[in-house]
Amino acid sequence: MPVKTRSLGRLLLPALVALSPLAASAASDVTILRDQWGIPQVYADDVYGLYAGFGYAVAEDRLFQMEMARRSVLGTTAEVLGPDQIAYDTVTRGYFDPARIRAQIEALPAEERDILRGYAAGWNKRLAEVMADKAQLLPKEFTDFGFEPTPWTDFDVAMIYVGTMAGRFSHYSSELNNAKVLDALVEQHGETVGRQIFDQIFWIEDPLAPTTVPEGEQYQKKAEAAPVDATRFAGLAGLPVTGSDDDRPRASNLWILGPKKTTDGSTILVNGPQFGNFNPSYVFSIGLHGAGFDITGNTPFAVPNILFGTNGTIAWGATAGPLDVNDYVELELNPENPHQYRHGDGWNDMRQRQETIEVKGGDDVVIDVWESDYGAVPVFDAEHNRAFAFHRTWAGYELQTLMAWIRSTQAQDYDQWLEAASQVATTINWYYADRDGNIGYVSPGYLPVRQASQDLRLPARGDGSQDWQGIRPFGDVPKTLNPAQGWIANWNNRSGKGTVSTVEGSPWGSADRVVEIMSRIEAKDRFTPEEVWNILPETSYVDVNARYFVPRILAAGASLPADDPRQPMLAALADWDSRQIRDADGNATSPAVAILRTWMDVMVGDVLLDDAPAIPAKVMQIRIALPSQLLNNALLGEASGVPQAYDFFNGADPDAVVLAALDKTRAALTEQFGSPDVATWLLPLDQHVFDTRNYLGVPQAGADEGLAIGTAMNRGTENDMIRFSDGKVTFCAVTPPGQSGFVAPDGTKSPHYQDQLQHYADFGCRPQAFYRDDVEKSAVARSAFTVE
Repeated sequence: MPVKTRSLGRLLLPALVALSPLAASAASDVTILRDQWGIPQVYADDVYGLYAGFGYAVAEDRLFQMEMARRSVLGTTAEVLGPDQIAYDTVTRGYFDPARIRAQIEALPAEERDILRGYAAGWNKRLAEVMADKAQLLPKEFTDFGFEPTPWTDFDVAMIYVGTMAGRFSHYSSELNNAKVLDALVEQHGETVGRQIFDQIFWIEDPLAPTTVPEGEQYQKKAEAAPVDATRFAGLAGLPVTGSDDDRPRASNLWILGPKKTTDGSTILVNGPQFGNFNPSYVFSIGLHGAGFDITGNTPFAVPNILFGTNGTIAWGATAGPLDVNDYVELELNPENPHQYRHGDGWNDMRQRQETIEVKGGDDVVIDVWESDYGAVPVFDAEHNRAFAFHRTWAGYELQTLMAWIRSTQAQDYDQWLEAASQVATTINWYYADRDGNIGYVSPGYLPVRQASQDLRLPARGDGSQDWQGIRPFGDVPKTLNPAQGWIANWNNRSGKGTVSTVEGSPWGSADRVVEIMSRIEAKDRFTPEEVWNILPETSYVDVNARYFVPRILAAGASLPADDPRQPMLAALADWDSRQIRDADGNATSPAVAILRTWMDVMVGDVLLDDAPAIPAKVMQIRIALPSQLLNNALLGEASGVPQAYDFFNGADPDAVVLAALDKTRAALTEQFGSPDVATWLLPLDQHVFDTRNYLGVPQAGADEGLAIGTAMNRGTENDMIRFSDGKVTFCAVTPPGQSGFVAPDGTKSPHYQDQLQHYADFGCRPQAFYRDDVEKSAVARSAFTVE
């Protein structure tokens, strides 16, 4: 049977100020001060009141956005948006069992549950004020969409975290999609060659891939592939599945420079979590002061844990986690009963849960959710008498993880912070800095002990032969403290070396966008604070493919005669700074943008897809996507960290293929722009767009509230910089479009609706106070209330 994830025990930080034991029924006094940007700083003497202030401020600024976020994670969007949302709600209901989340809430000690209860109480207090004066206070979107907001409970608050954080960044696996690709390759090339190509597409570990844990630290055994029957997934190619590697959450960056890397001996952390760009903002800025908390920062979807911030003694940040904490499990179904699956010598019953979806303008829809002992069963393949369950190490530990994250923000040193990390079951990258100049990194998460027979790139067998054997000790997860180089950097690259840092054949290779950050840090001995921040604009417009492919193109073309028609293309590439910036007409400022993009697409078709159409073909400019990695490895040949047993060039000279692709690029761009003049090949570029639908595709603002600025940037949804100097901390951030999404019934927008938009475009960083004196000095508005 599947092994249940062990609990590491409830974390206690005895050195910290204890959470207030006051009961939720006691009256709590709350004060909120707001600065010129509308950023709230909440003060209260007990946890319940402090988080009531949090919930109240959120309801003031983001009532419609958060009501839609709640419906998005609960799967109740059809109730207010109509029948088109039934399919979405059906999938969402299968992700979680409400009863299990409620059971976790009930098991919380009172002081932790007060966090959730207090937040809900603050939300509901503001909601009551809004409903008492709808003509002035009800956000216009509610009227436009034809429904009203509802009171929240502690369950709703918890589910915002479970859905938008645990669900978005840990509920993922590409194993089923990988198996589908393997099936297609075997069908096309036969078992031997098909597996050979598969191993080059989804390699286990490239030793040349840059890592956040520096080379030589925390050595782990090199990951290796297990023997797999390549025909096991026959027929899967025709089954619709989700979860390609392109869908994996990994779009955030961070760099920390310790005292020996800065000119003034300060310690600086810069974070850019890339959640996407939305109106209202994906993140919510706030300060929490009292009851053992003293924090300023911001956090996605106003979840109760402040992901990016400081408590004056330490600072922290985060990027998407890289650990393999999930598996798809292949279930052999009973031919006589499709809701039984083989396990050992017998058949296990699936459990049925019925959910009712209420539908605006239509009848209720009742759906069946099936669960195995491994977890939910989202995929049934009746033709081949099998199904696939989704197995998570972190199932049942969602709120343990949330509370550990909250406690980490109270930590006063690295050891206390790391102890909190040991309680985190989901996968996430955490980063640390403190006023004593220490810097650190850990990638927590519950890693399963897998059977040696399981190939981690593919679904496990559900017959018991590949059941997990437990959870790896926390000591195994990637981590570093005060690396000798004096800095830490990450752009969702490989965390470290070895087995624990391997995820389902994710394409971490020698080409990686994190090199854009690392190379700049390595280029200088010491940086001023301004130079540390300026790494951000320097990297935000770069086509990350350029570093690896432009030199190869130029080298291949070095022997071409001076009158070769491709020479102007080579000159454009040689003169290019790799940046993609719109001119006043909305076009790129260099023809090299169009040249490299088109050449990449030609190479993918001529080198990869001609041999294996199942290879993912989408080239990206914001990260080194799988086809770019495959091309880079193929061009490196024997120098590649991934053995090139299969020749994608089919015996041709790689340089000749590079130049032939350049010739095809010239023909394609001549046709596209109607001229052979390279100077006219200025590709239209996208603006930086703020979407009115949240990351799940659910409306969170009016359709007419979309915003756009300048050129699309490869940077954080928010960017913040935390600096320790002379024992003091400063925090600055930019969280566009603005702090508030409030649109009054008459259409009037809050002064803070988009007041950070241009600041973001200009790479500004607004100060956000931490110390009480600074909060008082910066305050332009004050409110106070009592909550029970």
